[in-house]
Amino acid sequence: MSSVNHDALTAGTTPRRTRVRYHPLLAFLGSMNLAITLLVAVGLASVIGTVLQQNQPYQDYLIKLGPFWFEVFHALGLYDVYTAPWFLLLVGSLVTATCVCLLRHTPTVLQEMRQFRLHQQARSLRALSQHGEWTSTLPPEAFADRVTSVLRRLGYRVRIKRHGQALLVAGLAGASNRLGYVFTHLAIVLICIGGVADSNLLLKLQAWTGQVQAETRLRPLAEMPARSRLPAAGGAFRGSITIPEGDRANAVLLPLGEGFVLRDLPFELRLLAFRVERYASGEPRAYESDVALFAPGMEEPLQATVGVNRPLSHGGYTIYQASFTDGGSALALTAWPLRGDGNDPFAFDGQVFEPQGLRLGDARYTLEFTHFESHNIQPGVGDIGPSLSYLLRNADGQALEFENTMYPVDMDDGRYFLSGVRGSRGEPFRYLHIPADHRDSPGRFHALLTVLRGDAAELAVARGVGVLLEELGMQDPRLRRQLELTGHELLARVPTQGYRAASAFRTADGASGLLHELPAHLLDAVLEQAYRLALEENGENPQRRLTTEDAAFLQHSVATLPALQRYGAPVFLQLNGFQQKQASGFEITRTPGKPVVYTGFLMLVAGIYLMFFVRYRRIWCWLESNDDGSSRVLLAGQSPRDRLGFEQHFGLLQRNLANRRLD
Repeated sequence: MSSVNHDALTAGTTPRRTRVRYHPLLAFLGSMNLAITLLVAVGLASVIGTVLQQNQPYQDYLIKLGPFWFEVFHALGLYDVYTAPWFLLLVGSLVTATCVCLLRHTPTVLQEMRQFRLHQQARSLRALSQHGEWTSTLPPEAFADRVTSVLRRLGYRVRIKRHGQALLVAGLAGASNRLGYVFTHLAIVLICIGGVADSNLLLKLQAWTGQVQAETRLRPLAEMPARSRLPAAGGAFRGSITIPEGDRANAVLLPLGEGFVLRDLPFELRLLAFRVERYASGEPRAYESDVALFAPGMEEPLQATVGVNRPLSHGGYTIYQASFTDGGSALALTAWPLRGDGNDPFAFDGQVFEPQGLRLGDARYTLEFTHFESHNIQPGVGDIGPSLSYLLRNADGQALEFENTMYPVDMDDGRYFLSGVRGSRGEPFRYLHIPADHRDSPGRFHALLTVLRGDAAELAVARGVGVLLEELGMQDPRLRRQLELTGHELLARVPTQGYRAASAFRTADGASGLLHELPAHLLDAVLEQAYRLALEENGENPQRRLTTEDAAFLQHSVATLPALQRYGAPVFLQLNGFQQKQASGFEITRTPGKPVVYTGFLMLVAGIYLMFFVRYRRIWCWLESNDDGSSRVLLAGQSPRDRLGFEQHFGLLQRNLANRRLD
């Protein structure tokens, strides 16, 4: 067997073909190097679009990335990679290069599938790496029949041609392997076209040309301006809508730049009921929505249950279960004034998403309840119960955002109501800890605050001074008056300094002697009497013996007082009860390019299968007659991409034919 490489096939016995000369630009566009480079570039860009969540509100990107990187990413178009000009240029170049490759090479591929290369000569066959020669007792015609029978049994198509006194038997198997090249390249074109067709490119073009304008203000769907509303027409889109239980919607919101636009739907979707199942920890395990779809021409509405991984399809539209939130729950609340100005707490009702006025003394505020959550899962803690988020807006329009827990939360040193506050969404919440009394209420803390900042403070000072003088065994009227003045000054500093008021008093006034030690004892005595007055104000027994729990409550309350200055709100809202109303978030899509993408995917699978699992093989058998009627046999073959497997296949075929075996 010769060791000559099969690429050394002599051209002297092969008719020359006229080589087509392409324009240099077409040659460049049709080069394999360019196609691979573009494919890698598109792949890397798609990775960016996968890692960085696309089409989110700009405010979310600004919070996550910061001002500098927000501007950099915005300039690169990374918030909507798949419609960025540079990405579309890459995809367009890839499609163009692939199409040029197809136009250049498909005719050659199809020609190779049909040709048996019957022009081969003995010299060119001996140049192939896989060849063998021997002599058979059978005449050429009989041996040709034998070779034909064996090759057909192995799946070859066979052609026979006479070259003078010689016979050439040519076999071709796995010709469909060559279609793998066509299928894979055509699949890339179809997938790119289908992907671009399903992007929001049309919406971006409408925005660039000024046909539509993004709306940045939240308002009812019916009040959306015409410039921010799109009709129910063809084309691809991916939008979202939140529907409360019992309500319906016939439009979706599409993100666009810093805002959104509204797109009408050719049907109406109604949320009949929403269900959520939770783990023991309170985390949601599964959720689903019962919906009814109303469309023109339908005698009965289409009713279905939409769940995660269970979408509803209708008329080319697909409805996915995406999220859930509050749908406008009814709330029962109590407002606890924090200024200690004598105003009593009062109860009132509210509703999520429904603004309402709030009057505190002479000041007027607007309450905007933004979210209610029946389960508040905290890492490492678990479910701490319902929570309420709201905005408190003053008369000038300035607002603070709050997040309050319904129930007190057990912490290391006590039990507290938690109220988070922040000035904007970009800031973290700062939490106020209001101690809870034995009734799980802020009542005792409110009563203490009222005593410390009201007329009862004078009585607390007088009683505290009396208790301290009695402990000291001193009843000097001048000392009493001096201690009362000191007690009032200490008590005035407590709301801003807490227990540090005593040490700050000593440092500021430079007291010495007995008065140097008295401020701390005096402050404790006054606060204890203030606490007893607060117990009475809260409907508790003020004469009972104070316990360690009372001491801890007083200590925590005094420590909380300075934080009220930073809290920024004159009132704490306690959630007493609720009637929950759920809302389901749906993602509605229309993807006319999906069949094109699926077709491309199937062609890609088929192309890969044909290229890697269908073996392209050629066999030639050159037969010449000897003087005694026997045959000189030259058997040769090639398989460009299966050299090892073909070597075994060829060896078995040669042994079978040489030994006159048919199998």
